[in-house]
Amino acid sequence: MNKLNFPLVSLFFLLLPGLASAATVNGTLGVTAEVGAGCQVNASNVVGGSVVFGDLNFGSINTLNAQNIDGQTAGAGNGSIEMECSDGTQFTIALDNGLYFDGATRAMANGADPSELLNYALYQDAARTVPWTSASPLTGTASGISQVYPIYGRIPGGQAGVASGSYSDTVQVTISW
Repeated sequence: MNKLNFPLVSLFFLLLPGLASAATVNGTLGVTAEVGAGCQVNASNVVGGSVVFGDLNFGSINTLNAQNIDGQTAGAGNGSIEMECSDGTQFTIALDNGLYFDGATRAMANGADPSELLNYALYQDAARTVPWTSASPLTGTASGISQVYPIYGRIPGGQAGVASGSYSDTVQVTISW
């Protein structure tokens, strides 16, 4: 055997196993997702497992006379309700009557004397024509994008004998879909 051919033949056999193991395998991967009807309520403040949406602040009032005092929530985290639901999801946002409801009207109580009440109402629209209560909730069908729902309030004028002080109430918000 020739000395020159032996290394070439050995080199050929050393490279052969590498050439023999090269291959290509094709296959498939299933990719799935299920989008259900659901919503995410965006809130920056959760206390004791309950979302705190913020406040509707009517500000300082010097006199009620015959004038109405209007207020509204100011964006997400400041009393407005912000949520994002999957497209086509039907939802309901209900506001209860608060702590000092007298059977016909919501009221805020004076912090110094809770028997002193200041009547107010909450509405779904800026014109303050659609009341917002548990019996008259805001209903809708989601579009799939984030929506902000402000709450509009009104203290009706003409309330006589309202004592000075800081008045407040707490309203429970219930969102369902």
